Amino acid sequence: MRSGEKKTGRGRRIHLFDVVLAAAMGGLCIIFIYPFVNIIAISLSSNVMIGSGRVTWFPRELNPAGYRLVFGKAPIYLAYLNTLKYCLLFALVNVLATAMIAYALAQNEFACRKGITVILLITMFFSGGTVPTYLVVSNLKLMDTAWALVLPTAVSVYNVFVYRAFFKGITGELREAARIDGAGEYRILFRIIFPLSKPLFATFGLFAVVGMWNNYMEPLLYIRDAQKQPIQMVLRNIIFQAGGGVTFGSDYYAMADSGMLNPKNVQYAAIVAATLPIMIFYPFLQKYFVQGVQVGAVKG
Repeated sequence: MRSGEKKTGRGRRIHLFDVVLAAAMGGLCIIFIYPFVNIIAISLSSNVMIGSGRVTWFPRELNPAGYRLVFGKAPIYLAYLNTLKYCLLFALVNVLATAMIAYALAQNEFACRKGITVILLITMFFSGGTVPTYLVVSNLKLMDTAWALVLPTAVSVYNVFVYRAFFKGITGELREAARIDGAGEYRILFRIIFPLSKPLFATFGLFAVVGMWNNYMEPLLYIRDAQKQPIQMVLRNIIFQAGGGVTFGSDYYAMADSGMLNPKNVQYAAIVAATLPIMIFYPFLQKYFVQGVQVGAVKG
């Protein structure tokens, strides 16, 4: 047996590297998990415990007043509905637009294939910037609409190349057989290519949903109507507007004056409300992310 190895009861050898790696990964997990656990603990702790800095991993003197305000008074449910609508619309547009561009670029007989590819590559390194994009959205009368969040980032060049690599891996005999039967390009795309690409579409559709859920800058610039704001804007308003006092009004100040409420109770409860739904679903969807990216890469 070599130095640095230990033999287990079943005969499997444990290398020193495995032990060090497991310890390092465990340490990183604690570093990554602690901030969110601490936020939950503070959101559920009493004003005295928060003020004295004695809250770490677990709540001290349980106090759910912040959650009662967030889920009882804030426009949290409307924000959830708006965010869900934006996420689904963005995912649909993103998948359809990216797939149609990639399908065209995957055809060797397409005359403009190389020119469009060069243009797309340029956009990966240079962009118009925030001000030109804002002017375009404003001049197109898209302010305070879902399209202001969807259209400016509807297509990712990286995704186009992944889609193209996947489409090139689909045998050309299928397309030729469909053309012989009289199918046009759109029919081939929607009736043959799309069904074969479900893992890829599911993966990047989920990427789009997660990205839109976490989107903050575009709603800040383009959504002024309070009835149309997504969850991230509600979170911003609660955190930055006097610790939630502007959002909740007299109820907040009454509880704060009585010592029942600390501003961090409300702020951290809002953070949990904004992040918990996507954190619950993300672990169950992680395997599809990995599979989809691998399929797109290997097929190329």
